[in-house]
Amino acid sequence: MNTHTIPRTLRLYRAPWRSLTERLLAAARLRLEHWLERRVARREADLALAVEHELRHLDPRTLSDIGAPQGLVGQHRWQSERERWQQERSLHSRGW
Repeated sequence: MNTHTIPRTLRLYRAPWRSLTERLLAAARLRLEHWLERRVARREADLALAVEHELRHLDPRTLSDIGAPQGLVGQHRWQSERERWQQERSLHSRGW
């Protein structure tokens, strides 16, 4: 630092338009961050639904082979047994 000059002082006052634009920009950045977070979460949810939809159509033995959790395998078996029971009930009610 040069001892022959006085350092510049900090400005303590901001023009109203500058303060307003800074607040607007901060709000816009925050809104964009929230929008991007929601978009990522929505994509992850869509991907999870697509994977779940694909897993529903797999055979329980295939699910066991790929290492799916036993709860999913059991749920799949329960759903297939329930569908089979409903089909048999429907056929029985029609006299088959």
